[in-house]
This record gives sequence, C-alpha cells and structure tokens, in this order.
Amino acid sequence: MKLDTHVHTYFSGHTSLYPLSLIMKESYNTPEGVYRCAKARGMDLVAITDHDTIAGALTIADRPDVIVGCEVTAVFPDDEVKVHLNVLDITEAQFAEIDRLRHDIHQLMPYLRHQGVFTSLNHVASRVNGRITARHVAWLMPWIDALEIRNGSRLAAQNVTAAALAEACGRIGVGGSDAHTQRGIGRTYVVADRATTRVEFMRELRAGRVRVEGWHGHYFTMASDIVRLACGFYWEQLGRLLQNPFHWRRHAMVLGAAVGLPLVTIPLALAYAHFVLEERFNQSLLVDLVARPAGRLLKAA
Repeated sequence: MKLDTHVHTYFSGHTSLYPLSLIMKESYNTPEGVYRCAKARGMDLVAITDHDTIAGALTIADRPDVIVGCEVTAVFPDDEVKVHLNVLDITEAQFAEIDRLRHDIHQLMPYLRHQGVFTSLNHVASRVNGRITARHVAWLMPWIDALEIRNGSRLAAQNVTAAALAEACGRIGVGGSDAHTQRGIGRTYVVADRATTRVEFMRELRAGRVRVEGWHGHYFTMASDIVRLACGFYWEQLGRLLQNPFHWRRHAMVLGAAVGLPLVTIPLALAYAHFVLEERFNQSLLVDLVARPAGRLLKAA
C-alpha cells in the first residue's frame, strides 16, 4: 500500500510569508480534491496533514482509506525554536490535547509517547523548521518514531541529510510530498508491501517495514507552486466577486490583484533565493551535527 504522508489543504490557513499572509492562503487544495488526486496517482491511502488543525481531514475521515493527520508546530519554550512534527492516525480528543500542549514541546512529546501516536520530524534540514540545531535534534531523537527522509518540496541534499540522520539514530524513514498545490500530491510517498488495510499499514509503519519512493524538490517545483498558488488566489477572488458582485470590497480586491499580477515574478526570484538559503542552512546543520560528539547524539537516540 502507498501513502503520501504530508499534504496540505486550504484548512492550513494563511501563508506565513509577510505581507502575503494578509491575503494569501497556505494552500488552495480542497480535502476532496486531495483525495481524488492522490487516488488517481496510485495512493491506496490518503492523509491530510494541515498545519495545526485536523478540520480538513475530518471532512473525509469517514472513508476507510483516509488517515487523519496533522503537521504540528511544536515550540521549544526556552528559545522559541519551532519544529514541525507529523502525527498520523489521531482522534479528535488527541488533537485537542496536542494543540493545547504544542507550545511546550517538553510537555507535548511525553503525551504523544504515552498515547502511542506515530510521530515524525518533518524536513529537519530546512529553515522552515526554524533555527534548529544539533542540540534540538538530540533532544528530539528519543521521542520521535521517524524522520521525513524524502520531502517532495525540499532539495535532494536536505533529504540526504535527513536520511543519514535517521540511519545513524535508528529511526524509521518516511516520505511525503509536502504538497500545497495539486502538483506534488502522490509524487513522494511511503510503501508498505505487506499491508492491505489502513490498520495494517499503520502497523507496518510503526514496525519500520516500509520504504520511501518518489520525487525530491528543486527550484522549479517551488516556482511552479508559487504560480499555482497565485492562480488559486485569483480564482478565489473571482469566485467571491461572482457570489457577491455588488460588494465594493470584492471589486477593489480583484482590481488590486489584477494590477499586482506582474509582481508574481518577484516571488519567482525569491524562490531561487530561498533555495540558496536552504542549501546554506543544510550545510550549517551538517557542520553542527558533525561537531557535536557523535556519542552524545547516538546516546540521546
């Protein structure tokens, strides 16, 4: 069975990039659209892992091939460093407690362990995780089940770092597209050969009897996503205008969006700069991991 473990919908809220965060969403995918696209691309199971919510996943959770998940923003309270944790196959009650505890990772991780929630660290070598260092990684290792060793939106070099870390610390490797548009859905995924049901898949995943397949990310994947997100924004504004054609704010928004259309080229340039910084962060984390005494990191794991 195949599962893309890391997918977003419009329930993830607005993008964190200012000033786009004022008007643009993190994703314009719908849960139904994710489901149909994932199935069309050969996924036997479908997971939705929006940022700090399971509202989108719950809209299709009645289906036997859907896994309710979440990408949890967990915080180290001493220095405010944030990490993104993927949790899979959770209940509404568990999510409520996870959401309550996520602002203090020292309280969150014991809860996840006690509940037996499968937990992985997403894109460890990315700046999206915040200024994570070897110290944060070493602290997390005893608490997580897996690392995301192939993220379909991150550079191959970053995924190699994650894979090496997972191997060194004896952690399960998982993969997901990290899709914010339909482009990447089902292109990076986990395979459990022995599983035939959702329950069996989760059992195989916990046992580490899985493998990762699919794409890595690169500049053109991000550039494509930026264009697709812009298109999603324009379609949303047009739809709102058609629903309420006499509201002056709708006209103003559409006019402003039309005038600003050429500015899409700016994010495309920023996408290149983003990946340059991502590569530098990856190298910096590698140096930090190597500089940290290996025994201490492995002992922590």
